[in-house]
Amino acid sequence: MSLPLSRSDLAIVTAIAGIWIFWSAYTQFSTLSWWYDRAELAKSGALPNPAYDLASLPWQLVNPRVFDVRPGKVTLVTSDEPYAYQAFATVNRNGADAADIQFDIDVESGGTTVGLLQSGKWIASSSWTRPGTFADTNSALLGYGRSLTVVIANNNPAGQSRLILKSLRLYLRK
Repeated sequence: MSLPLSRSDLAIVTAIAGIWIFWSAYTQFSTLSWWYDRAELAKSGALPNPAYDLASLPWQLVNPRVFDVRPGKVTLVTSDEPYAYQAFATVNRNGADAADIQFDIDVESGGTTVGLLQSGKWIASSSWTRPGTFADTNSALLGYGRSLTVVIANNNPAGQSRLILKSLRLYLRK
C-alpha cells in the first residue's frame, strides 16, 4: 500500500527535479562555452609553449610508404589503405584536463585526418580531402585515461595520399 504524497513532499520532489534539470543544462552549456573559448584562444596563437611538437612526439608507424622526419617538417606518403592510421604518438597526459592540437599541413594529393584518441576513441579530429594547405586547431576535454594519442590517418578513398606536415603542436592543460 502506497501513501499519497503530501504537498511538502511534492514540493521537495519538484525542487529536486528542477535543480537536476537546471544543472544538466548548465553543465552542457558550460562545456560548450569552455570548448569555444579554448578553440578561439588556441587559434589566436595565445597558448604558451607546447608540451610536444612535430619533432618531440614519439612517433610510431603503422604502414606508411614514407615517413621522413627533417628539421621543421615531416613528409608522409600513406599506404593504399583508404582510411588507415599511418602514424601515431602516444603520450602520458600527466594529469592534464584538456588538450589542444594545432597543425599546418600541405596536402599534395589525397587527404588526411589528424586527431586525438583517448582510450581508443576519437575525442577530436579534423579532416581534409583535397590537395592544398590544411591548417586547423582543435581542443578536447580529457577523460580519465592516463594517455593520449595523436593520430595521422589517410583520408582518401582512392588510396594513397601525400602530405608534408609543416608543424604540429600538442598542448596539455591542467
